[in-house]
Amino acid sequence: MTGESLRDFTSPSLFDYFDYREYLHDFYKFHKKKNSAYSYRLFARKAKLGSPNYLKLVVDGKRRITDRTLYQFARGLGLSRDEEKYFRELVMYQEVSDPDSKELHLRALLKYQEKQRTPTPLRADKIKVLLDWYHVVIRELIPTRDFREDPSWIAKRLGNKITETQAKESLELLIRLQLVQRTAEGKLEQKEPLLTSSDEVPSHVIRSLHRTYLRKAITSIFSVPMERRELSGLVLSVSNHRLKEVKEEIKEFRKKLNRKYGLDKEGDEVYFIGLYLFPVTHKGENT
Repeated sequence: MTGESLRDFTSPSLFDYFDYREYLHDFYKFHKKKNSAYSYRLFARKAKLGSPNYLKLVVDGKRRITDRTLYQFARGLGLSRDEEKYFRELVMYQEVSDPDSKELHLRALLKYQEKQRTPTPLRADKIKVLLDWYHVVIRELIPTRDFREDPSWIAKRLGNKITETQAKESLELLIRLQLVQRTAEGKLEQKEPLLTSSDEVPSHVIRSLHRTYLRKAITSIFSVPMERRELSGLVLSVSNHRLKEVKEEIKEFRKKLNRKYGLDKEGDEVYFIGLYLFPVTHKGENT
């Protein structure tokens, strides 16, 4: 079975997916393998779609599923009621551009997955860790010198921005993902001190996390004393052929900080360090 995944030999479960085009691709591939006579035309006939190759165009990213065709696709796919609701959220998650709306649809997808108890909860849990800002903060709070495994204490240390219940559930999530573990004495510790984001996590989740911390950075300008923060910036012109080089330097600096200070077992507070690079001019574009 070299070069082919397990999905090539089993019927794809819709609730395992965060990309509706990937699901449609696997759906068609499974039925084609099961029955060589299966075709895009047959799908279009079952879905009552006007174009015989509409499914292929959607899979290839050349067409979109609209409100009008969404029900037709659900019929062609033979979806149950819950599957149809999940499929609608899946389409909306990918098609909306507003960050807040996209996050709402993603959270709805995760709730459906929890309800269905899909066989791949690990990926959903990894997404949760980054979708809600406080999980990684609590993880970094654990090695500080005065840490207490007490949801009430944790909530207070996070400025009461989360509830005790959220703090308790966060600890359970971190343990389940083996991002923290218990020592022989029963105390919590980080299993892997240096943490990076996973390729399994949708890029939108990472962007959402950055957006959350950018908002917190803005708030800190007015609420955190200068001796406890450092906000500075640099404006400079960069040649297009050197942009990749600048980005690599920023990444290397971030890794250096992580290696040098990420193993500190005597921390007092948890800090967020953000490094951002983006254009403020737009060559050849209307502003």
